[in-house]
Amino acid sequence: MKPSIAYEVTGAGPPVLLLHGLGGDRRQALGLLPDGFEATRIAPDLPGHGDTDLVAGEPVTFAGFAGLVADLLDALRPRGKLAVVGVSMGAGIAVALAVARPDLVERLVLVRPAWLDVRPAPNLAPFRQIARLLETHGAEAGREAFVRTPEYRAVEAAAPAMAMSLVGQFGRPDAVGRAGVLDALPNDLPLAERDAYAGLGVDTVVIAAPDDPVHPESAARTLADWIPGARLVGVPRKMPDPAEHQSAVQREVAAALCRGRTRGGG
Repeated sequence: MKPSIAYEVTGAGPPVLLLHGLGGDRRQALGLLPDGFEATRIAPDLPGHGDTDLVAGEPVTFAGFAGLVADLLDALRPRGKLAVVGVSMGAGIAVALAVARPDLVERLVLVRPAWLDVRPAPNLAPFRQIARLLETHGAEAGREAFVRTPEYRAVEAAAPAMAMSLVGQFGRPDAVGRAGVLDALPNDLPLAERDAYAGLGVDTVVIAAPDDPVHPESAARTLADWIPGARLVGVPRKMPDPAEHQSAVQREVAAALCRGRTRGGG
């Protein structure tokens, strides 16, 4: 079976699935691990991201995206279950995959999760606003309109790095054609019911960062409370030093995976 989404496989060692965030791509996901970490990295581009286009009629949902990831893993046939690391939207897809296909998932590392049990997620409203501006005004004029909004100014004041990331959505390849994904995912949920998180039977680490209005630290804490046995770890905020934040994320992801291997995981 040929996978229907673009992906990259790189490195050597135990397989790790890396899932990017909303508006990101596999390069973002590959950056979740330090360069020297021993792992076979499997990093797909989800529909509407990177080298994978949206296909008319295909569901833009967590369940739909998790199904595509499962199809990819079935085609690649990695040995045994594997660790899944996801950031933001990728964290939600990782959870959906673990519930739908427990035969594939050995452990979860959820980085800055943004979805809980409310739709549309209020913290993700900027993405839906960007989608509307792209569809109404196009990329250039939409960007100019967005940076004048009170919503943008509020994010910029609280988290400048996140504000820059949001503005970057207007410069994505085929930003207008792919705007629908920015509107649809904030209006969906990784799991339909809060109680479903209690059924996750895999080792889980949740990574939180302060002062991020799109990925609230409180959301990470709540998710860690909902998932039995989950461990919550913190990393520095993205500003004033994004490199320090990224290095801390990489260290915590690597530590979570190493802990799993020490305990006999793959």
